Amino acid sequence: MNTLSFKGRQMVFWGAVLLFGWAVYELSVRFDEMLIWLAPVNSLVQDGKISWLDYLQRVNWGKLQTHLFLLVCAIFSLYALLVRKNRIMILLNVPIAILLVVFSLGRTPLLSASIWQKLKLIPLVLIIFGSGLMVFANIQKKRAPKTENGGSVRRQHYDPFRINRE
Repeated sequence: MNTLSFKGRQMVFWGAVLLFGWAVYELSVRFDEMLIWLAPVNSLVQDGKISWLDYLQRVNWGKLQTHLFLLVCAIFSLYALLVRKNRIMILLNVPIAILLVVFSLGRTPLLSASIWQKLKLIPLVLIIFGSGLMVFANIQKKRAPKTENGGSVRRQHYDPFRINRE
């Protein structure tokens, strides 16, 4: 069962690294875009024609929804990297990643989503399945048969031709 746990940790690691890279790249592109539409506002503020408070009250916050989503994805990927060895905290990865997938798809049905949108979901799917494997491995480890002295039973590998002699 250590193999399942190890593969699950690998899947969570690569999913979190890919998610972090994608989120930071997209956020940097969006941040440059945000600076472009904030530059005229900054010049108006410096000229005294408008204050930042007036602008913040009138800004369309729907434009920043994608920025917030990408920031949450980056923070979640760091969280998944930090807790991938913790058995209890890994349970939170699955519902958070599912919520991010649902939010990422938004109102777009999965079959009509573009291929690029589907490819962006791969890191989150890796985190979901890796976390699931780790939880499954931990459950199987708890259910492993025990010997009289409390240790688990050592299984003998099948070696009919005695190739791997010790």
